[in-house]
Amino acid sequence: MKLQIQPERWQCAITAFAMALDTPVADLLLWAGHDGSEIIFPGLPEPANRHGHCIYELIWAAMDLGYAVTPIPLHPAIESASDPTREFVLGSEIQNWRRFRRVIHESGGVIECYGPKGNHVVAYDHGHIYDPRGYEFPYLREVCEEKNLYTNCLWRVDRIRT
Repeated sequence: MKLQIQPERWQCAITAFAMALDTPVADLLLWAGHDGSEIIFPGLPEPANRHGHCIYELIWAAMDLGYAVTPIPLHPAIESASDPTREFVLGSEIQNWRRFRRVIHESGGVIECYGPKGNHVVAYDHGHIYDPRGYEFPYLREVCEEKNLYTNCLWRVDRIRT
């Protein structure tokens, strides 16, 4: 995986996917047909007010390019259709982190994070983080959190056809 820098502040997701798909972000922007710059939430600060790129449109791009994308949430949960209360499933906090770290070290893809300034998406490859803001570092929960990257869900990206 090669580090690519997001062309604009609101283009972290498409840039992270471009890295995971080993394609130039400019090509993925052409596939998407938009640069994500449209302001659709005028009451929010930059760049949260922008359209950006939906994770699902990037999954469609990945599928078109011959990849499968599998979500691995850090805290898997179920919720009732009639009650918004969430029930977390699949083990303890320690087991969830252990499983999550194992996937990060055994595969490549993207990680959705949240932080005090909003959401951010980074790419990962076998235990190494590629941040579209221009940083590379080994994956450690503590290092991510020092950089205000609090993990939510990773999306494993695997080639299924050439």
